[in-house]
Amino acid sequence: MTIFWWVVIFVVVAAAAAGAYYYMRTSKKEKILPDESYIRALCALLDGNNTLAFLKLKETVTQDSNNIDAYLRLASLLRQRSMHVKSLQLSADLNLRQTLSDADKVRVMYSLAEDYELNGKFEAAEDLLKQLVPISGQKASASKRLVELYERLERWKDALKAGSDYLDASKNRDKSSLSKYRLRMGQALMSSGEFHKARVEFKEALKLEPTCADAVVSLGDACEKEGQLEDAAKAWRRIVDVNPQKADMVFARLQKILFELGQFGEMEDLYNQVLERDKENFAALTGLATLLEKKGDKTQAESTYLQILDAKPDYRPALVGLLRLYHEQNKFNEAAQVIDRTVETLTPVDQ
Repeated sequence: MTIFWWVVIFVVVAAAAAGAYYYMRTSKKEKILPDESYIRALCALLDGNNTLAFLKLKETVTQDSNNIDAYLRLASLLRQRSMHVKSLQLSADLNLRQTLSDADKVRVMYSLAEDYELNGKFEAAEDLLKQLVPISGQKASASKRLVELYERLERWKDALKAGSDYLDASKNRDKSSLSKYRLRMGQALMSSGEFHKARVEFKEALKLEPTCADAVVSLGDACEKEGQLEDAAKAWRRIVDVNPQKADMVFARLQKILFELGQFGEMEDLYNQVLERDKENFAALTGLATLLEKKGDKTQAESTYLQILDAKPDYRPALVGLLRLYHEQNKFNEAAQVIDRTVETLTPVDQ
């Protein structure tokens, strides 16, 4: 090979090497800027500087349209600024991309579902979340989001189903949290006059959460609405075993029903049963004191009222009962002392 051809080969190789060097250098420069903006954006987010993060994220996506994480973080900041329409537009545009990885597609769908909900497009949000449920590893998260959506829309039956799916996916065997949906379903049926169906739901609520006092109260209410007073009283009496700390929720109801049934004397037994399980149940003690007063046992009634006020000087039902008792007996000095003691507990010493 002649010297001429060696020179030609050298020039070609040198040119190629120079071109490759220039390309690599240029590419490197182009990648530095978006990476720097992205890193600064992440640092700003960590520092709580959302304004700077917003600017740097916008800069990042302008320079690198394939940075899906930057887009999603930008959408989140738009939501924080209540710019829900713009956030929806951004998430919707991302969702149309055909080149998203499976992981990015899932993240974009969650972002879009949130934007739909914030923009009042609840059916669209529900549809997206339902699409996410069967995706591997997403059943728990998607079901939880559906529960939150259904709660907002007061769709209790759907919330019950989604809540059950969430617990199953989470391998949580404790179903007590589902009780509130049964309770809400029953209350909705009560409002529409379907008392028998409501009772079924309240019983199911108690199966799921045996200490649900609201279910006991509502079950008795449904029975009363149907005119089944004996069943109503029986339901309300269950509060003793279900949740004696909340027994005051049924006292007034039971007094009325038992009076109509001619069984008012059972109230004293109920108060005592509650007190056996909850010795400091002030509502039960006050009820017991009132009964003693009506039976003419003024001394024991006074003692019970004072017992309550020693523990809780500003407990109004006991205070009113004791003052009424003193007024009937013309014990004005005693009444004044009780009032003074109560005022002292309510007024700071330095005043």
